[in-house]
Amino acid sequence: MRASHVYTRAMRPRARFAIAIAVTLACVAPSTASEARARADVVRGAHPSKIHLYDVDVFSCDDGRTRVPRARINDEYCDCADGSDEPGTSACAGRTGAPGFYCPNLGSTPKTVASSRVDDGVCDCCDGSDERGTSTMNKKTCPNACFNEAKARREELVAELSRARRGTKARDAAAAKTLGRREAWMKEREALEKQAKKKRKDVNALQAEVDAVEEEERKAREAREAAETKAREEEEAARASEESARGDAEGDAATGEDDVAHEDKAASYEDETGGDEPAGDAEETDEERGKRIASQWISDEGAEEPVPEEPEPQEFDDGFDDVDVASSLKSRISGLLDRATSFIARRAKDKLADRASSKRDAHRQQKEALDDMESKIEELKNNIERDYGPGDAMISLLGRCFEAKIEKYKYSACPFGDAKQDHTRLGSHNSVETSDDGQVTLKFSAGDSCWSGPSRSLALSLRCGEKDELVSIDEPSRCEYVGVARTPVACDPTTIDALERELRELDQLIASASSSKTEL
Repeated sequence: MRASHVYTRAMRPRARFAIAIAVTLACVAPSTASEARARADVVRGAHPSKIHLYDVDVFSCDDGRTRVPRARINDEYCDCADGSDEPGTSACAGRTGAPGFYCPNLGSTPKTVASSRVDDGVCDCCDGSDERGTSTMNKKTCPNACFNEAKARREELVAELSRARRGTKARDAAAAKTLGRREAWMKEREALEKQAKKKRKDVNALQAEVDAVEEEERKAREAREAAETKAREEEEAARASEESARGDAEGDAATGEDDVAHEDKAASYEDETGGDEPAGDAEETDEERGKRIASQWISDEGAEEPVPEEPEPQEFDDGFDDVDVASSLKSRISGLLDRATSFIARRAKDKLADRASSKRDAHRQQKEALDDMESKIEELKNNIERDYGPGDAMISLLGRCFEAKIEKYKYSACPFGDAKQDHTRLGSHNSVETSDDGQVTLKFSAGDSCWSGPSRSLALSLRCGEKDELVSIDEPSRCEYVGVARTPVACDPTTIDALERELRELDQLIASASSSKTEL
């Protein structure tokens, strides 16, 4: 980057005008002080490039349509429609195309002011040429302050030249470190893309394995759910069957008890009746009933003792019947089988879950590594395609920021990053603009919106300096900021040449102005 242009844009107009003044004064230098004063009065306010147009007996204006005698130039009466016959008065103020008043400002910066500001009692030119103090309306004269301005400018030039020399050395050191940086980025990006291509295959393969083990998990889960459903159904069926069998057994037992009770009742009746059923419908008399009952309790003499009957064998009741024993045994066996099956299923499930977790972890780690690679590739792509100004000189500013506290705010402007005012974003860097004379400006846009206004933006101009520093930030328009930053990046040998040349020219102008002042 031709950093000299970055710094000399503001200097060049001064140098050009100063040279023009020096050449003009040399060409039209009078032989005597009186002639100089007379001639200066005739061409007062005229631009040096047009003085020769007034050095005639008859002045031509309005594209040749109007001719004015020399004596009527600067006579405070407007003879020409374009106002060119009154360059040193306010007579033609407001006329379209009026040239305005030219301030030579010998030793400082020449400039042109509006004709309406001539002889108005306000000193607009540092040499006081716009207020000659001889008109009937204006008696004020202005002191020549151009020498003071020239001295101040000279001191500023000396300081700038010293900074430029140190900044150029710093720039050369930074340039040596960043030499070939773009090519290195391109090589690094190419190598990473190859690695990422291989890594992407590994990630895809691991994803396929994860999908397979997840499908296996899904099938195992469905099989387990189906088995659990079947087990519940079989358990419910067994319970229903057991309850049915138990109900049948209880019914048979109840039936047997009814039969025994009926038989006992019948035997008791036979004992009471002697086993004979009364014939017909004849009723037993009281006497007959008494004899029958007595015969049961009183034995006849000589009658044989009745042989006691052996007790019937009683069944041993241990509290369980056959149905209960079978059901209990079946339940215990079923419980053992269920626990064994459940244990085996859990072990299989745990192994499958461990394998799935291992696959997922491996896939996640590889995917994260791939994401890091792709992020780095994107960063390198942006670095390679970014505009770093002429000669890629601003590569060294990548990752650095200009920071300063200006008035009550802390400002930060990071090339290729964000600009902030405290916590308020002034925008993100989106472009580098280089003017025709080499002035480089970093553009930040799309910052935080102003209340009922546009988004904030910043235009940061780079100037030559021995170190990175934020010099100033202003807000000339609402939410539109402009700033100046010094940096070695904006320095090079041509910057030093330009400053040295301007210093020499300024010294010559000061000497020439001093000589002319003494002569006058």
